[in-house]
Parts: sequence; C-alpha cells; structure tokens
Amino acid sequence: MEKSEVLDILKEFGISDYTEKNEIDSSLDEDYRLNIVIDKKYVLRINNDIITEERLASIDRLAERYREIGVLASRLYKTISGSYSIKHGDHICYVSEYLDYPSWRDLETEADDDVIYSEVVKSIGRLANKYTDVDLSPVNSMWSLIDLSPIDVDIDEKQDNLNTLIEGLNDIGEDKLAKEIESFNEETRARIGKVYKNLPRCVIQGDLNASNIMVDKGHFVGIIDFNMAGTEVNVNNFCCETNCGWFAENFDSKDADRLYDDWVKEQNDWLEVILSEYTLIDLEKSVIDDYRRICRISMYPNVMNYLEFLEKDKEKAVRFLRRIIAG
Repeated sequence: MEKSEVLDILKEFGISDYTEKNEIDSSLDEDYRLNIVIDKKYVLRINNDIITEERLASIDRLAERYREIGVLASRLYKTISGSYSIKHGDHICYVSEYLDYPSWRDLETEADDDVIYSEVVKSIGRLANKYTDVDLSPVNSMWSLIDLSPIDVDIDEKQDNLNTLIEGLNDIGEDKLAKEIESFNEETRARIGKVYKNLPRCVIQGDLNASNIMVDKGHFVGIIDFNMAGTEVNVNNFCCETNCGWFAENFDSKDADRLYDDWVKEQNDWLEVILSEYTLIDLEKSVIDDYRRICRISMYPNVMNYLEFLEKDKEKAVRFLRRIIAG
C-alpha cells in the first residue's frame, strides 16, 4: 500500500506519520489478511469485513489477561472516536501493539525447545486457573469440538480432518479399519456430547504455534496473532496443546507399539505441567481421555502424518492407528 493510503487509515488512530513499514500478507484463498508493521511499534491489520467490534473488544480483554499472568500480548489501540476499527473499502482495519521479539520459529536452531514449550504449557494452566468461565467470548476457538469456530463450515475442523483420513484409508483398501475409526469417533463424540456444555471453559489465543510464540534470552515471553482466539473447553484445549506431534520424527526407528506408548507418555508428561497450575474437577476427569483420543486420531498434523505413514509402511501405520482407537 502507498504511504498516503496507510496514513489515511492510521490518522484515525491518532498516528500522524511513520518512518518505515513492512507488509506481511498472510491471506489464504478468500481470507484476506494484510499486516503492516509500522516503525516496529504498531501493526496495522487489514482483514475481511467479518470481524466485529465485540470480537475486537474480546481480543483486547484476552491480551490483557495474558499480561496479567506474565505473558506479553498485543493490546489493541482505539480510534480517536473510541472504536477498535474502521472500514476501509471492503475491509476492516485495526491497530495492535508490535512485540519486538523474535519468534520461536525464528530461533529454532538456537532455542531449547523443552524449556520454551514447558513455559508455554504452564501458561495454559495459569490462564485457565485464573479465568475459567469468566466473561466468555461468543466466538469459539479454532480447537472447538462439536460447536463451530468462525473458520468451520458445517462440521468442526477435527471431523473434517477425520473425514480426510477415512477417505485415505478407503482409497488403499483399508475399509474395515476406516469403519472402525468412524464408529470409534461417533461413540467418543457421543460421550463428549452428553457433558461438554457443562465443562469449564476459558477464552484462549487458540493458535500456539512456533511463529506466534515470542522468545527473549531463551525464554517464552509473549504471544501474537489472535485471529483464532475464542472460548474453549479447558480439557479440549489442554489435549490439543499437548498433542505433541513430534512422534513423526521417530516413525522409522520404532515399532508401532513403542511409538504409541512413548507418544502417550510424552502427552501425559506435558499435561502434568498444565495440571501443576490447574486442578481438574470430576466432570473434566471423566471426559479428558475421550478428548485426548479425538485429538490423537483427528488433529490436522496427525492426520497428515498418518497418510504419509500409510504410504511408507502400511502395516506399521495400521497397527499405530489401531492402538489409538483401542486406547
């Protein structure tokens, strides 16, 4: 964008001039997202005309909550007239703080992954402990199961991922396993469906990947990108964020049972880090294993790995999938 056009937007937020800008276009298909970093101080965010003032207010409150538990998060600036956003053509524009730290992804060859991940996971428990069932957002997070997030169409993302796995199994003649997985999924979801409306939940950032995690001096310091933020069932969030898809790196070196057992142990170990900050109630204890199984079989990175495994070593991959649905 030309400087004059950028300034026309920024002046509505009380910003009269700037020296440098860096445009980051993260648009995907019809989801338009242009982020313009201004003087490493502000981020002008230009999105499709779908984000509301209510949603932006919820994101700003969530950023404040993260700061209250010791995690930096980008607060939003208001316009001179007191709103969070303005219209610009067919798009909505708003401005957030810029956090001037490298991301975990930027430092992937330098950072101690276990240290950073432990700090991230512990913050999940701290946030849930302090803000469970407090001022929930009407929008669901991207992790949402059964209920739909803004990016879901007709079915939640995990069901969509599972359908992809079922199709892949049918394509290679594993019809029996495909039907077993379908039955497992339906039965597990049915149990969750009986209680999930009563489960404790919290508003979360919802997309804790390495590019959104800020690092300073080898430690986790902040979070950016709240496009996937929303209300989430705590135990579902815990299982999603401790899914630990790193098992894929060991597929060639371990048999299916060892691979599965080590994976489960790793997940449980990281869950314990969350539970050092958060105490499950009995209802959560009764259903967390079902949420874990749904995550194992149908989170997107897992499904992509399973399809690759089936091509590489079908017998081992089938055994691995059977261990998941067996529990």
